[in-house]
Amino acid sequence: MPDKPQADLPVLFPPEVGPSEDLTWLARRASPDLDSPFAGDPMFDALFDQLARALHRRASPHAALVGERGVGKSSLIAEFARRAAWDRGFLQSKRVLVVDARHTPPDEARARLTAILGHAAPHPDLVVCLDGLHGLVLPAQRESNRPALLASLARARYHLLAPLTPREFDDLVPDDPEFAELFTAVAAPEPEPGTALRLLTHFARGLSERYQVPVESEAVRQAVALTANYVLNDQLPAKALKVLTAACEGADYERRHLGRPHPAVSGEDVVEVVAARTGIPADTLRGVADRTDYAAALGEVVFGQAHAVREVATELGLIKAGMTDATKPASVMLFLGQTGTGKTELAKALARFYSTSKRLKTYTLGNCVEAHSVATIIGVPPGYVGSDRGGRLVTELNADPYGVFLLDEADKAHPDVLQPFLNLFDEGWVTDQRGTKAHAQKSIFVLTTNVGQRMIADMHKEGKSLEEITTRMKEALGQIRHGKSDRPVFTPEFLARIKRVIVFRPLDGPAMTGIARKQAAELRRGWAEGRNRRLELPDALVEYVGSAARRLDERANGKEGGRIVRKLVAEWIEAPLQRAMAAAPDEYRRADAVVLEFTPPGEPPAGDQAYPVPDVTVRFEPVLTR
Repeated sequence: MPDKPQADLPVLFPPEVGPSEDLTWLARRASPDLDSPFAGDPMFDALFDQLARALHRRASPHAALVGERGVGKSSLIAEFARRAAWDRGFLQSKRVLVVDARHTPPDEARARLTAILGHAAPHPDLVVCLDGLHGLVLPAQRESNRPALLASLARARYHLLAPLTPREFDDLVPDDPEFAELFTAVAAPEPEPGTALRLLTHFARGLSERYQVPVESEAVRQAVALTANYVLNDQLPAKALKVLTAACEGADYERRHLGRPHPAVSGEDVVEVVAARTGIPADTLRGVADRTDYAAALGEVVFGQAHAVREVATELGLIKAGMTDATKPASVMLFLGQTGTGKTELAKALARFYSTSKRLKTYTLGNCVEAHSVATIIGVPPGYVGSDRGGRLVTELNADPYGVFLLDEADKAHPDVLQPFLNLFDEGWVTDQRGTKAHAQKSIFVLTTNVGQRMIADMHKEGKSLEEITTRMKEALGQIRHGKSDRPVFTPEFLARIKRVIVFRPLDGPAMTGIARKQAAELRRGWAEGRNRRLELPDALVEYVGSAARRLDERANGKEGGRIVRKLVAEWIEAPLQRAMAAAPDEYRRADAVVLEFTPPGEPPAGDQAYPVPDVTVRFEPVLTR
């Protein structure tokens, strides 16, 4: 059982049961007048009142605090314990004890659960906040421990308070009315930015003491504003606290390790952290800190597709505002257009922006032309080699609930391969061949196809509006049939579950030049970081590459796309650099800067003639003596 409580000692479980902490003892050691960020907030006052009412029940005095990861459930429990410690009612006699069982191995779950409940059983005034209850009751690939929990709670004298995510609560409750009756569910919503600002201001004091660096109020404000708008895979206040902590760690490293003075953590420090985490350029964040401009953020990496960027930005805005169907994926979109027009690039930018892992999860459905290829999605059937590994889709959904999934060349997939996605888009969840379940309410799915690219190019040349092209392409999607099975690839039911069909236009001259500038910027950055040398590229050469790429794409009737820019950069910029380095290695080693010189030819080639190879010279500038 827990150690015997004394006035000046905490109540703790034995170490072998699990890490525990007596929040009531901690609260009573502090002043009752301690400033609380929750004080006077009607939303939190109502939440704490619901918890008190749940624990006051004569029968089944247990509660589940249900909220997404990051909303501050641990802070809420600590505040509840603080209020209870100075309460004049029934809570005054209670001891709030937190037990951390989140990292219990599945094969130890039953023993750990039994030990915790057994030690708590004799103590009617003990409120056990069991963090990790879901994993103890439903351990992965193990038999459910629900009967052990129900048996203990049926004769319990103590109170059980379980912090759970909505998904965990749904796993535990729906099929078990008895379980639902034992727990009062208390919702812990994500705080509004104003409330989060007050909370983070409170947390910033602790960060300042820990890292011995002042935290400016503007840094706190920026952390809340930027994460509220641009970090969509986490919740306030946790996501703002993580960013502010990272900024403090950076200041601490610069001061202690690099010897650079860092007088305070500023708003600029926070901007740099958010830029690194989201992939959004710092300059863009500086201009939109107090408003949400997803179009500007996504438009930094995708050129010539302003309408597509706006569509995706609108979808992100709806997701952020919670204006999507909570029973289905956050979004299902289909990107349609010629190769190289930016479909995959926009999906990658979306993943860097939205996904916890920052990586796009790509499923090349063009390789799934046989019915049995569905095994690559949901796993191998029982009895076959590899059946114990489960399905890739379920595994990745569970690993990153905020994932962005690219279903590439979806038009080439066998209809049976798309069936799991049909169910997923409809119900919001999917199971693999092992019976493991995964939810997708926070995930984004992007399908891509090149179907009708000639039609898109022709209609674009004819001056058809984007709405006309989109309507025609939607009709064309329903007419696609799988070559081997002669079945429709996209059934009406499947198409009805796609929220947005977005057509990508053929790239024009400014778009090609924009891509060329982006490639040049990446090349300069690569030389600075990887070779420690400054690379100077004349703007005239970059524009020449963009114009030449546009001409080649036109000659190919749009089939080259933006990829031709990368090819020209390799042939016309990188190749001369390599030749110059090989011809004069000593000069290169002594160089501080590498300068490319280019004189544009006269008029551009007439008609559809290709641009000639540019005359590029390379010059090495030695390190200047300082």
